[in-house]
Amino acid sequence: MTAVDHPHCDEATRQALNAAGYCGEPCPPGGGSCTRRPGHDGDHVDYYYGRKKPTDTEGYRWPQL
Repeated sequence: MTAVDHPHCDEATRQALNAAGYCGEPCPPGGGSCTRRPGHDGDHVDYYYGRKKPTDTEGYRWPQL
């Protein structure tokens, strides 16, 4: 799935996230996007959405395809 066909992230949103310093790759189940820097190595991580409790340091994590 690319940013263009993801229901929560169109190309303009992806470009805005990149400009803000985020990777922006949408999380496959939806509801978040990668908040690591653009061009990072390893898994995608959303440090805001998907946290189980407020003290968790990261939320959703998914592999880079």
